[in-house]
Amino acid sequence: MISLNEKYSSKFEEARKLLEKEVFFRIFSHYDADGVSSALILAETLRRLNKGFHLSFLKSMDVEVIKETGGYPIILSDLGSDLNDNLGSSPVVIVDHHMISGPSNARAINLNPREYGYDGTKEACSSTVAFLLSMAVDGSNQDLFPAFIAGVIGDKQNVGGFNGINGKIVDELRGRYQFSKDLNLSGKSISEAIYLSIEPYFEGLSGNLEASRYFLEKEGIDPDASVSSLRTDEKEKIVDLLTVYLIRQNAAREGYETLVSDVFNFKSIGLTGNQLSDYFDAAGRNGKMGLPTSWFMGNEEALDEMDSLSTRLRKEALEQIRKSYDSRKEMRSFHLTYVENPYLAGVTAGIMMLYLVKNDKPVVALSRNKGTKISGRATRELVSGGVDLSRAIGDAASKVGGHGGGHNIAAGGEIPFDREEEFLEYLDKGLGDQIGSS
Repeated sequence: MISLNEKYSSKFEEARKLLEKEVFFRIFSHYDADGVSSALILAETLRRLNKGFHLSFLKSMDVEVIKETGGYPIILSDLGSDLNDNLGSSPVVIVDHHMISGPSNARAINLNPREYGYDGTKEACSSTVAFLLSMAVDGSNQDLFPAFIAGVIGDKQNVGGFNGINGKIVDELRGRYQFSKDLNLSGKSISEAIYLSIEPYFEGLSGNLEASRYFLEKEGIDPDASVSSLRTDEKEKIVDLLTVYLIRQNAAREGYETLVSDVFNFKSIGLTGNQLSDYFDAAGRNGKMGLPTSWFMGNEEALDEMDSLSTRLRKEALEQIRKSYDSRKEMRSFHLTYVENPYLAGVTAGIMMLYLVKNDKPVVALSRNKGTKISGRATRELVSGGVDLSRAIGDAASKVGGHGGGHNIAAGGEIPFDREEEFLEYLDKGLGDQIGSS
């Protein structure tokens, strides 16, 4: 078991006893890569305990849906920790890492690392918490490590290296898996990998296959070579060239830190941790969370469909990023843009923040449907200077009858469609106060 402080360890012991005692569980989880990874770890842990369960994926903490559980024990994964006491008498386990803005359900077993002195933005995500719980149940569940890695990568907690609890887990188990510092690009060829690259985003190359091929050819690199077939010196040359490219692009520091990372190659499933994270994320953002669940439970055919979804999502995201960047607006305290697909709001805001706009203030992306979905992204430098998107978006949304929260560096929410202008005014003032006070 990974070493944790005594108070946190005791909570996992409490949760373990509940999992072993009850016979059927309702799992609710978020649909992104971290949420999917966390849910799969929890579901497989229960299956190995011979427990029954029903897994559902949600866009956010929907108490009305969660209440319809028939009194079964509830596990809430990656949906936030702000839960009041209106879930009836059902036992609740919270597997989460987001910032906590108010009191949680007093009866819930809250495993959020923030409650025990750990950083839920850099040191532990929901997949981390799910993996710790699974290991507390049975140490042999360490074979669920690939799903843990996929979740950490999906939550970008691997950028700059694994830290905190994530680092402890990786240090203890990395010897069981093949890994190396490697080029963090994937595709059938190196030119396709650059062309389809979203993070890092290379302005003028991402989304442009012809330009990507020319970029490589003029440097004497075969654009049709697979990434895995490249020699070490060729990879080093590509890293140097693309790093300079990103610096000239004025990318934020954490933007080009993603170019090289610890890449885990899981031979047993024929995928890297990065690919697995992409597949889970693509399935979730296309509303097909059943695919990774089915694959995880043994359906190999689901893998091909996830691969197709991943490629399609990257192409759609690249087109959305271009449109959103071209139509951006400058507010006093943030950059504002709009997206057509609500599932791409966070991706678009994040890419614009790190790679395309002057990163002296956050980016906020809005998506209009029945309500207006909000996704905001900042940089580590902005956060260290006082920016807290979770608080700013949460406060502004609550003033117009909506809700919001998340992390200081990445947050989201939803507001009534007809209160958008008011929300933007409140947010502009709130972020302005944060930036001004720094």
